[in-house]
Amino acid sequence: MSSVSEAAGRAYGGESAADRDDRRRRQLLDAGLRVFGSVGYRAATVRGLCREAKIADRHFYQYFDRTEDLLLAVYAECIAHLTDSVSDTMAEIDSDGDLRAAAEQLLDPFFRVVEDPHLARVVWMEVLGVSPRVEQTYLTVMQQFGTLLLGYLRTFAGDVESGPDVDIDLLATAAIGGISHTAMTWYQSGYAAERRIVVATIATMLANIVAPLTNADPAEQ
Repeated sequence: MSSVSEAAGRAYGGESAADRDDRRRRQLLDAGLRVFGSVGYRAATVRGLCREAKIADRHFYQYFDRTEDLLLAVYAECIAHLTDSVSDTMAEIDSDGDLRAAAEQLLDPFFRVVEDPHLARVVWMEVLGVSPRVEQTYLTVMQQFGTLLLGYLRTFAGDVESGPDVDIDLLATAAIGGISHTAMTWYQSGYAAERRIVVATIATMLANIVAPLTNADPAEQ
């Protein structure tokens, strides 16, 4: 047993065991994005994924118990990419600026990421209907993203109450629902509309969702 452990930890060609593990896992994640984002999750096999990743089949199970686990890992990276595109932009927006303009600034990098068809397919199609675990992950992530986006845009409203008949969590759900459905249909259309049109349209929607929280007329935003 010790000889097996020693062999597993041995460096080959100047690459340490840890680096080799990181590389193989990275190759599987990249392969997962390409495969799930093209032929789809249900058509994917361990053998096909490993062939795409250019690693031996047996190595798959060193990193993932099953293809569903790889799907979730790929999905997490896609969501991180989308979230980072928005979070990075938040630091650049003038806090004294216009609500609708701020929404456009946030959405442009987001929809630029959506222009990756592999990512779009994984995020809005391949994770649906897989299992209760994946479904719950999807719902949780979407809610968190909606809350992040709406929470930031509400800073343009100042410290105001939403009103007794407005549930902020439901408002966030409505906002991300509109964005998600738009992203999915845009992807399915082959990105028929120009990105700037998509961004301007959804920015208008978000401004009209958030504007009532400012106690201002949406037309003035």
